[in-house]
Amino acid sequence: MKEKNKEKNGNIRETMSQSDKRKMFLSHCYQHPMDVLRLGKATVLYGTEGVKARADELARKEWDRQNRKEEDEEESIVYNIKFSIIISVYDGEITWLEKTLLSIKNQKYSNWEVCIGVISKNSEIHEYLEAITDNRIKVKYLEENQGNAEALNEVAAIAKGSYLLLVDIGDELSLNALCAFYNNLSKTNADVIYSDMDRIDEKGRHFAPLFKPDWSPELLRSQMYMRYLIGIKRKLFEQYNGFSSEYDGAEVYDLLLRMSENTDKIAHVSEILYSRRKLHNSSNTDSKLMMQLAGKNAIQAHLDRTIGKGAAIVETIKNRLIYDIRYYQKEWPLVSIIIPTKDHANDLKTALDSIFSETVYDRYEIIILDNNSEKEESFQYFDEIQQQHENIRVVPATYEFNWSKLNNQGIDLAKGDVLVFLNNDVKVIEPTWLQRMVEYTLQPGIGVVGGQLLYEDGTIQHAGVVIGMGGWADHVYKGMQPKYQITPFISPMVVRNVMACTGACMAISRKVIKKIGGFDERFIICGSDVEICIRAIDEGYRNVYVPQAKLYHYESKSRDSYIPQIDFELSDIMYMGYRKGGDPYYNKNLRMDQCIPGIIEKPSSLKRVKSMNVGIDMIRELHFRKVKREKERLNLLLPALNSEYVFGGIATALRCFEALGEALDCDMRIVLVDVPLSPKAAEKYGKKYKIVYPENDSKAKKQIVSMAVRKGNTLAVSDKDQFMFSAWWTAYIVQNEYRQWEHNDKLTPRPFLYLIQDYEPGFYAWSSYYSLAESTYRCEYPQIAIFNSHELKEYMTAKGYKFMRTYCFEPILDLLLKKSVHELDSTVYKRKQILVYGRPSVARNAFEIIVEALRKWVSIQIGVESWTVLSAGEQHEPVHLGEGMYLNSVGKLTIEEYAKILRESYAGISLMISPHPSYPPLEMSAFDVQVITNGYANKDMSIFSENIISVNNLNAVQIAYELKKICDGYHTVVPHRVVNEEYINAKEPFGFIQEFKKDLIERADKE
Repeated sequence: MKEKNKEKNGNIRETMSQSDKRKMFLSHCYQHPMDVLRLGKATVLYGTEGVKARADELARKEWDRQNRKEEDEEESIVYNIKFSIIISVYDGEITWLEKTLLSIKNQKYSNWEVCIGVISKNSEIHEYLEAITDNRIKVKYLEENQGNAEALNEVAAIAKGSYLLLVDIGDELSLNALCAFYNNLSKTNADVIYSDMDRIDEKGRHFAPLFKPDWSPELLRSQMYMRYLIGIKRKLFEQYNGFSSEYDGAEVYDLLLRMSENTDKIAHVSEILYSRRKLHNSSNTDSKLMMQLAGKNAIQAHLDRTIGKGAAIVETIKNRLIYDIRYYQKEWPLVSIIIPTKDHANDLKTALDSIFSETVYDRYEIIILDNNSEKEESFQYFDEIQQQHENIRVVPATYEFNWSKLNNQGIDLAKGDVLVFLNNDVKVIEPTWLQRMVEYTLQPGIGVVGGQLLYEDGTIQHAGVVIGMGGWADHVYKGMQPKYQITPFISPMVVRNVMACTGACMAISRKVIKKIGGFDERFIICGSDVEICIRAIDEGYRNVYVPQAKLYHYESKSRDSYIPQIDFELSDIMYMGYRKGGDPYYNKNLRMDQCIPGIIEKPSSLKRVKSMNVGIDMIRELHFRKVKREKERLNLLLPALNSEYVFGGIATALRCFEALGEALDCDMRIVLVDVPLSPKAAEKYGKKYKIVYPENDSKAKKQIVSMAVRKGNTLAVSDKDQFMFSAWWTAYIVQNEYRQWEHNDKLTPRPFLYLIQDYEPGFYAWSSYYSLAESTYRCEYPQIAIFNSHELKEYMTAKGYKFMRTYCFEPILDLLLKKSVHELDSTVYKRKQILVYGRPSVARNAFEIIVEALRKWVSIQIGVESWTVLSAGEQHEPVHLGEGMYLNSVGKLTIEEYAKILRESYAGISLMISPHPSYPPLEMSAFDVQVITNGYANKDMSIFSENIISVNNLNAVQIAYELKKICDGYHTVVPHRVVNEEYINAKEPFGFIQEFKKDLIERADKE
């Protein structure tokens, strides 16, 4: 790799323009000013040519820094997994063996061996193999007349690697095949791993790519979709006694089926890592028939072991390596077919007539939910069908249309053990449709079963739902012919697992319904069919598409296309992780903007984001001017009042200030020191406070004045003003100004009210800033400390700080957040979203540790690409976390925006290296976010709520593994629980005020 980099860097003069060189040179000088000094030295020593050479070197250095990501990742690989590549060599052209071995030798990943089993007496082949000097290639000569299984077992016996990879002669691995397997296995430690593949002809031209879904048990029972490239953990291979000669021709298929009975640690790399060679002489009908029969026998044996002999039978599809399984029951259950309708008697008649005339399954009842029909012909038909059929009930549903509610009513009325939800605009095509759905519905581990629906013209309308397709969710294969055909994905005629099925034809067992619950009635028209499917998957079930259950669907004839906004909002939350990370039962390399499987031609390259600088603003002086006032005035210094800042400490300070002002019945003034008042904030607060310019004197009872712009402005101050601080720098600028004023015999301050919401010196390393913050607690003027938690008060007392008086209150939930919490239902939808309290410029929030923890989490979390990681609290540039994942900032949110993100986030991280119980973890826990925070000194926030995980060791790796535990348990729907009654519903948040007022009166009397 070093030689490769050297060559790459050496070609920079040819690969960079002069303009690029200048940019790279300037960029490097900006980042490394010492090199500018060295450049000056080169000028003295070597003249103009020396400067040019040195500048060119610096440009190359910067170019390499910005473009070495791929090489750095490769260099960082520990190569601690050894792959043993198993190849059987029969008679054939040496050319194809050479190409296969060359593709292995060219791998970027170097820890591999090739184990070749030779079943050939061809002297040229023997000579070629014996001439190989690479000690990573091992050869074993095998006896002839033994089957594939025994031959492969003998070769595997000499393998020493952790994983066995099966490769055929002529086939080729992509350059990064082993790297891709390693990267996945280092996360998943999978027992089996497989990749996507394509074909390659004799001239090296690639064609017929196949992009596979993730692990799909029902698809594996239908066809051997995982073959090429496949890796098997060697220890497990040996545990299962390798390949069985009983299934020669399908020996790998049989082994995978056996392994799948005891492990679901089966990983998929969504990349084409294997190219299967198509040779003109490779077609062999007898061999294909042997493979088909062996595959059938392997599946049958698998089913006999897993569900019992006689419980299923495997049938073959003519001329195809595809299988159809029929499941049997000793007793077939009653099926309840639930059909909501409103009028459209002719459509309903078509559906019912087809059910009665075509369906071979005879144990069913039909429940028709009449949702406010109005036409007389409808009521006549309802009477007629109930008289004709004893197993039909028409039940009134006299409420506004809600698809979920209608079907839930049907569930309550149903007597069957299998529930089939059916639209009124369908027509049965296949007589076994209902039996097929029941067969799968009753199998262990199956959640929701959907059928194949066709348009009136015979093309596919539904063959499984892909989440994210079309932006939301859509039906894959829509518009295609319902026949066995080659696509870049799987044939639409094969049983496979899916994320979801359409509610137009959906079957669920009562047993599953009891566990996962009915349809969510918060959805009105669309989305609850997909939501219940996702819920089934969350509970560990598998959803299945069964193409043999075939009906016409005339596409929602009975209602218009209107979809309520609430359906979009709920679907947005529910689909988010899959829209971003991909549907595991589809493939991220396939286009999501069309229903017919198509390849993304040019995947967009990932942009690397430049790292950001983190710093602390300098303190700016605040200057007073002396004025006279008649009435006492309480002043609160705040950094800002704009909506995106008013949460946490600022919101608490504002509430405390207003409560104090009301209790003391004094004038009140808010002084903004960092951010000017925005027009929106001015409109909001202007209803209660008068907005005063710094240069003006005002006698208004309640004022807001902005001192964010200090230059040329002074703050009007009298001997009646008392100051209240909300952060150390607000205290510092006032204390310092009073110190100057006192020296000039202008004013002696009244006791300061210091609202201490954290141990702020600890926000910084031992530095000037630490000293500045700490000095505000040791001010020579009298100060009254107000602590926002007992933990903080105890900590400060233990450190020996002295105050004139101390008061204390406990954190409470912001009023607007409280309102939002009370609006939550008993269950809430959660995106695959992690919310980070990310403030890079605030050292106490340990932003760097959070980033390191997230980077580690990305490297260990399976399915990480489906998660979104957001940072709230401060606007910053995206931070690259690895593997194309970024920590994206949403900045400083309004309280309403913050509440929305809290409602939707599943996990959170909020660190504060301080003794104070910081607000974000409390707020997150109130919104059912499982949040990781840290203990410190006497602080342990886990006792506040079961949603808070408090780590006592602020270690990035520990945080990453805690986060993985949370994410591994992800569910779309989580129960909402009140976490801490006093925190959420405190009636008197500032109970200390009455004591404060009493003390103030007593002091005044003494004076």
